Amino acid sequence: MVQRPTARRQQGGFTLLLAMGIVTMVTLAVLLSYGMVSREAEVQGDGRRYKEAYFAAQAGLAEAREAMRIRLGVDETYTPAIQAMLALQVNEPGLNGGARPYFEVLPGPGGAGTWNSLAINEADLAPAERQSPSGEDYAAYPRQENVRYRVFLRDDEDGDPSGALDDNKQVWLIAIGEVVGPEGSRPTRAVIQALITNENAPAVTSPGTVMTGGGSDNTYSTTADAPDDFTDVATLSSAP
Repeated sequence: MVQRPTARRQQGGFTLLLAMGIVTMVTLAVLLSYGMVSREAEVQGDGRRYKEAYFAAQAGLAEAREAMRIRLGVDETYTPAIQAMLALQVNEPGLNGGARPYFEVLPGPGGAGTWNSLAINEADLAPAERQSPSGEDYAAYPRQENVRYRVFLRDDEDGDPSGALDDNKQVWLIAIGEVVGPEGSRPTRAVIQALITNENAPAVTSPGTVMTGGGSDNTYSTTADAPDDFTDVATLSSAP
C-alpha cells in the first residue's frame, strides 16, 4: 500500500523552501551592498590619492621654476641652461622619442631617473604641528612616504628643431606627481605642464657719467648737479 504525504508534511516542505529563498535573497543583497560600498571606497580613495599627486606635482613645479630661474642667471635665453643639462637628458620609454628631448630638472637622491620624495620626518616638525588644536598628540601622523614627484624640461616649438637651443625665451616644464599604492596596485599620477618665459632683458647703457646731470662730454650742465669742487659749471660745459 502506497503512503501518501499528509498536508502537514507538504506545508513543512514549502516552509523550508521559502526560508532557503529568503536566506538566498538576503545573502545576495548583502553581497551587492558590500560590492557597492567597496567600489565607493575605492572611488573616494582614488580621489584622495589624485589630490595628493596633484599637490605633489604643484610642489615640484614650483621648485623647478625656482631652479630654472637660478640656472638662467642673467642670460637672455634658456640655451645656456639647457646646454648645462645635456647630461640629464631622459632616455626612458615614453620620454625619449621625438625631435625635442626631455631633461631632468630636479634629479632625485639617486641621480637622474629617480624620484623626489615628499616624505615627512616627524622630528623636523614643531610640537604644535604634531598636536591637535586642543594640544593632544596625534596617534598617527601622515608621513607621506608614498608621495613623490619628478619634473622635466622640454623646449617649445621654436625655430630650433633639435630641442637643445632656445630661440624665443620659452620652455615647457612638465611636473609629475605620483602616489604609490599598496604592493601590486597601480599608482595614481597627476601631470601639470607650464610654459615659462624668460623676462631677462639686455642691459642698456648710455654715454656720459653715471652721476645725475652728466653729459656725453663728461661735464655737468647745471650748477645744482655739480660737485663742490666746481664753481662755474656753466663755463665748463660751454667751453670750446
